[in-house]
Amino acid sequence: MFDDPRDINRDLNARDPYQQPYSNLSDGSGWGAPIALLAVVIIIGALIAFAPTSNQQTASNAPAASRSAPAPAPSPMTPPPTTAPSR
Repeated sequence: MFDDPRDINRDLNARDPYQQPYSNLSDGSGWGAPIALLAVVIIIGALIAFAPTSNQQTASNAPAASRSAPAPAPSPMTPPPTTAPSR
């Protein structure tokens, strides 16, 4: 059996896993969790740093129209000539 104390091939320095609960916590989890956290921070930081902003400009081939004088004002309309009614 796996945990048979009568087994002559068992490790004599092994601790009984049933006597010490939480014995696996001292083994550590390695570098997996810190590296995953660092990757998440880098990805979120890059998304914030390279996010498009509202004041970005785009290139244009057409030059802006320039005016040297204001647009001419429309001429006033003249009323049609009136004639007196005849009897």
